Amino acid sequence: MQTNQLTAEEFQRTCGLTMLNVTETAEVRLDIWPYVDAIPTAELQGWNLSDGIVRHVYQSSTKEFEHILIGTENVDVFLVIILSLHPLGIYGHYLLNLPKEYGLIA
Repeated sequence: MQTNQLTAEEFQRTCGLTMLNVTETAEVRLDIWPYVDAIPTAELQGWNLSDGIVRHVYQSSTKEFEHILIGTENVDVFLVIILSLHPLGIYGHYLLNLPKEYGLIA
């Protein structure tokens, strides 16, 4: 399976103006796990997926994309799988390291 690692700019373009937390109401739209398994280990930059659990789901204000956040051993670092909602499919993935990107204290 081919994967698509997004750049920071490509990732930001999937966000829209705001992101709505839909974790509690999100429906399983697609089996993401074969895609997750196909991501090269190097693209995880040394982080390990903690338990294969989806921690959060956010939808872009434009309703074009959903971000599925999978936890790592650090509560502030996530593997984000980006779904395109129209047409439905996996758009790509991005390693979201909140401390690194936003200057947060880990």
